[in-house]
Amino acid sequence: MKLQKLAFLVVGLWLGAGRAQAQMQSSRELGELGMDLYQRANSPDALARMRKDLVSAPEAYLEGAEQPGTLVLLDKRRVRVPALKYNVALRLLEVRDSTGSHVWPPGSLDGFYLGRGSEARHFRSKLVRNGSTRLDFVEVLTQSDNSPLALAVLHSYRHQDARLDPILRTEIQPERNEIGQTVLAGTDLVAKEPLRALPLSQKNVSQLFGSRGPEVAAWAAKQHLSYTDLGQVLRMVEYYNQISFKQP
Repeated sequence: MKLQKLAFLVVGLWLGAGRAQAQMQSSRELGELGMDLYQRANSPDALARMRKDLVSAPEAYLEGAEQPGTLVLLDKRRVRVPALKYNVALRLLEVRDSTGSHVWPPGSLDGFYLGRGSEARHFRSKLVRNGSTRLDFVEVLTQSDNSPLALAVLHSYRHQDARLDPILRTEIQPERNEIGQTVLAGTDLVAKEPLRALPLSQKNVSQLFGSRGPEVAAWAAKQHLSYTDLGQVLRMVEYYNQISFKQP
């Protein structure tokens, strides 16, 4: 069975050999957790529900076409695959490779790269607090996986029913489906600390930098950066990460 064959392959990749005993135990625990999530997502019932849901949400993918990419396993090993698609509505990464087609939910992977080379988009499994707290795939914008301050984007699928005239019952606004984005911020240095929504404003962004706020603000002013432009806020965050390890 292809799915079973893939499961054994992934377990082997996760656990590996030649590590210290503590590292092997850690890898084993991560592998068991990730494999449990993976197997549940790829059960016949779960896949059947996924296919049924996709009928009503064909535009739920972040990118319309499959792209090559890289899986980052829970022990940080990387596996290149020929075809990936991220289903935002179902929060599932769909993968097609030599073993067949299968899906990966948040938590079953450390993350993945959609595309290759300098243009690849980097996603990670992260806790997100936005109304409630849950594990999700987020697109990480900061360069390092272990940053004092991480900036990311949560992609979410939004459906809006068609609006009808209350009297004539004719359609006055068609049904809408779109993928929206929420900017997130938080630290990578505290285990299990969730990323939180970050409305882009000078007040909200400045609060991220703590005691380094005046230093970052002075640098941002010299660079003529805007606190409401995501790309320019990312530059501030990367500058903060650069200086944050310096002595006050």
